[in-house]
Formats: sequence, C-alpha cells, structure tokens
Amino acid sequence: MPAASKTNHVLWCLIGLGIGLAWTALGCGLALIAGVLRPFFREWLALQGFFLVWLGTWLILTIRSGSFPFRLAALTGEPTRRGRIIKSRILRAVVVLLIGIIGTATVIGMGFNAHGAILLFFWLTCGGVCFAAGIVTLHVLEVLIAIHRLEGQEIKVFRYAPARTPELRMIVSYFTSFTLLVSVGYAFGFLATLYGHWTSLSVYVEGVRMFWPVLYVPICSVALTYPHFVVHRLIQREKERTLLLCQEDIDVLLSKYSTLKTEEIERTNTLAQLFDRMEATPNYVIDFGIAARTLLPLVLNLATLFAKVAPGARLRIKF
Repeated sequence: MPAASKTNHVLWCLIGLGIGLAWTALGCGLALIAGVLRPFFREWLALQGFFLVWLGTWLILTIRSGSFPFRLAALTGEPTRRGRIIKSRILRAVVVLLIGIIGTATVIGMGFNAHGAILLFFWLTCGGVCFAAGIVTLHVLEVLIAIHRLEGQEIKVFRYAPARTPELRMIVSYFTSFTLLVSVGYAFGFLATLYGHWTSLSVYVEGVRMFWPVLYVPICSVALTYPHFVVHRLIQREKERTLLLCQEDIDVLLSKYSTLKTEEIERTNTLAQLFDRMEATPNYVIDFGIAARTLLPLVLNLATLFAKVAPGARLRIKF
C-alpha cells in the first residue's frame, strides 16, 4: 500500500485524545477560577464533551490526510491527487455551514446549564463540534459520490479473483472504518442530548432530540450500506467479464470438437477448470474486521432509534 494512502488511526486517535484532554483541562481551569469546578465537570461528563472533541479531531485528521483520494486513484489508475470530489465551492460551503450553523443554533437553544465564562466555553465547544460534523458530513457525501461513480469507470482488478484485489479492499476498509467512527461520534452526541441538564422548554429539547436522529441515522446507514452494494456489483461485473472471455475461448475450441488435437483438448479442459475456479471465487471483499466495522455502526444506529422510540429503555446513567 502506498504510504500516502495509509490511515494512521493510532496516531490520529492519540492526537485527538491529547486535544480532548487539553480542552477539558482548559474548561476545568476556567471552572476552578469561577469556583464551579464540580458542577462544570458533572455537566461536561453529561454532555460527552471530552469524547466529542476527541472523535471530532480524529475524524478531521482522517479527512485531512487525503487517504481516500489516494486509494481511489490506486483503484482507478488515475494520477494520484488530492482533488475534491465535489468541485463546487458553493455546495461545499452550503453543506458545512448548514450543518454547523443549524447544529450550533439548535443545541445552544436547548440551554446549557452554565453561566459566564463556562457558558461561553460550552458555546465554543458546541460550535466546534457542530462545524466538525459539517465537514465530516461533506466527506461522507464525497465518499458516496466517488464510490457511486466507480460503476461507470474502468478499475484495476485481479482478473481471476476480483474480490481479492488489494485496491478494492483498501476502499472497503476506508469507508467502513470512517463510518464506524462517525457512528460512534453521533452516538456520543445523541447521549449528550439525552443526559445534558438543559434549561430550555422540554418541548423544544425533545424536538431537538428527535430531529437529529431523523437526519443522521439514515445518512450513517446509507453511507455504510450503499458502498457495499456498489463494490459487490463491481466485483460481479469484472468477474462476469473474465468468465465470458474464458467461455468464448471454450466455445471456439468446442466448435471444432471432431478435429481437436491432443493439446487443444488439454487446453479445453484447462479452460473449463479455470472457469470453475473463477466462478467459485468470492463475490465480495470480506473479512472479520470489515464485518465488525459494518455491524457495529448498524447496531449503534438502531440503538439510538430504540432510545427515542422507547424512552423507558434509556440507560440509567447519573452525572
């Protein structure tokens, strides 16, 4: 795998962890000065602040690495570049600003249980997390568009077993890992809306709790499942092409069966065996890691919906 296409999740996780701890320490310092350290820390835990900053940083670093465009270029054989898949700057800005502004406004409208510098700290954290969510949402859309376009492109595959093509495995590994992180981040965000000690009207708070699952659960689910279907169709397409070529060679030889020479008979048998082996190759790129990264986000998405549909089933967590 080219170095530029690698995802150094351990490093990015540690950087996100460090930034999360540093931001938490800053909040604790402000709270200590204001004499409200204990209430602040209790509210910070309820709002999942540390985890949201940690995962938000991790996701942004993954996007900034340019790993996905490099993997895409390796699969399509195009020149390696970190070009934007959505070219329109206006559309990109609209997606990020829409998610960032609406997210920040709706969450601030729920009413943070704080005052003064601590309230400002919560507002800044909320804004940073929501705009990071906008950037992540834009990247998810770009991944979906790029993978969708693959069906109209020629790709580099291992002809005799397309599912074992390393470049395809790299693409599947990327979007399953990224979507898993997005789903975990969303789950923490949802927990924040559930367990934060909000001061606004309960009707409004409940409305916000309903709004974001309706938006993000389908996005996460589509981002997770649709690429799998596309990759499956790509493998089937390439597999059928190779099988057709093999079948055509067999048909040509069998068309002159009565005059076949010994070496031609052997070639026909070899082609028939090759056809059977190719037909038996996997129809999808799959291993334990990919399966786990696919199932876990689906479970998280279903869990958030279950928490909204059945409030009595919510976790009894005290902060």
